[in-house]
Amino acid sequence: MKKILLLLAAVAGIFTGCVPPELTLRHFPENPSAPLTVAALLPLTGENRIYAEQMLEGLLAAESRINNQNGINGRRVKLLAIDTKGSASGSSEALQKAASAGAVAAIAGYGHREVEMLTAHAAKLQMPMVLPVATGDSLTEISPFIYRSCFSDSQQMEVLASYLFHWRQLTRGAIITDSGNNAEYSLNIARHFTQAVKNNDCTIAVNCVIPQGSGLTGRQLANLLAHDPQFILIAASGRRAAEIFGKVREGGFSGVLCGPESWDDQEFLSALGKSVIPGDTVFTAFFSEENNSREFKRFRNEFRRRFYHQPGACETQSYDALCFLAIALNEAEDLFKFDRNWRSIRNHAGAGATYTMLPKGGIDRTVYLKNIGTREQNGKSYPYARLSKQLQYSKIKDYRIIE
Repeated sequence: MKKILLLLAAVAGIFTGCVPPELTLRHFPENPSAPLTVAALLPLTGENRIYAEQMLEGLLAAESRINNQNGINGRRVKLLAIDTKGSASGSSEALQKAASAGAVAAIAGYGHREVEMLTAHAAKLQMPMVLPVATGDSLTEISPFIYRSCFSDSQQMEVLASYLFHWRQLTRGAIITDSGNNAEYSLNIARHFTQAVKNNDCTIAVNCVIPQGSGLTGRQLANLLAHDPQFILIAASGRRAAEIFGKVREGGFSGVLCGPESWDDQEFLSALGKSVIPGDTVFTAFFSEENNSREFKRFRNEFRRRFYHQPGACETQSYDALCFLAIALNEAEDLFKFDRNWRSIRNHAGAGATYTMLPKGGIDRTVYLKNIGTREQNGKSYPYARLSKQLQYSKIKDYRIIE
């Protein structure tokens, strides 16, 4: 309803030549030498604090980069990191702090639930928010002030399903959905993968749901394997995904095990352990260490000099998000100008991917497909993620055969 009202206000503004007050942005400081404050709303003490800290490092790197390139409209950017604590009360307090500090825009992270508590207030605060890693499709539907630099759940599942059908020629699969930890994310992934598979005229033979507090049972696994799937999507993340992965392989499944971008994480890979033989795998990812673009190499070198370690997905995604936010804020007094600036980002080679921004906060960008390999160290095998293929999301339509 809120988006409909804003749309009606925008149409009225077009005919009257005025910008509706609810679509104006927060005022820049009157002093032209004053910096522009951008809030980094992150769960720095929440359950995802490790990822929030990684995001903050990427944002700090972007702040330096922007200021070394004349800032925004000649103004320096001041990044204000505010802890949301990953809770509703913490998010409310963080938003109040951002508004009191005069923040003109925000970067919001990390996960869907944490971000949703922030994006619901973006329109009221008239504060554009960019999402670097939260993939839920519904997040950009909450308000016209929400933009993403990451792909959505539906997009990553479309790419994964297209790969399985067009490149691997697989037509029958199954899904294991973890409804325990991070249930909303897992359910979204499973739903979008089901639709994407059907769009390729393929079949999901069975969807096995694991209740909260439980694990994959022998009966569930037997039923799953009785349907003889060629591929199985494990809609789960972290240790839970690794536990399910191990049980499926130990149960005798030798087909393709696939997953979402949450698999591109050391917690998942470490939890697989040395005893699990990964076999045939594929999963989506925001980022690849094998990216050969000039922008990534420059970012990586500067990042290592400052933080003494290699950047990963959270750092790279957050860096790109703040750089894009700076472009969109250039002489933007209202959401129309902000949106026009945002959509001027076309075929842009960022640090993490190639980006083209679309209307209504949408995005066309690179999706990386990785698989799990093993390295030998001290006579033992250790799993790691390696690049298999990369695709621009918009290109998957080229592989659809119209009969």
